[in-house]
Amino acid sequence: MLIKVKGIVELEDGSKDIDFEADEEFIAWFKQKHNLKRWSRKRFEKFVMEALRKAAARKREEDAGT
Repeated sequence: MLIKVKGIVELEDGSKDIDFEADEEFIAWFKQKHNLKRWSRKRFEKFVMEALRKAAARKREEDAGT
């Protein structure tokens, strides 16, 4: 199963646009996990944002403990 970041572009407003690449195994897993019949870019974006928020919160907690 493979998912990787192909590139990151900074937009004029300071936000970032992240381009991902995923293999068929990841896509099949994602669709099954989220009960999807078809790939949903919107659901994938929500999944990524939730994961990034959780990772950032963990990092802040780790940094606060040191």
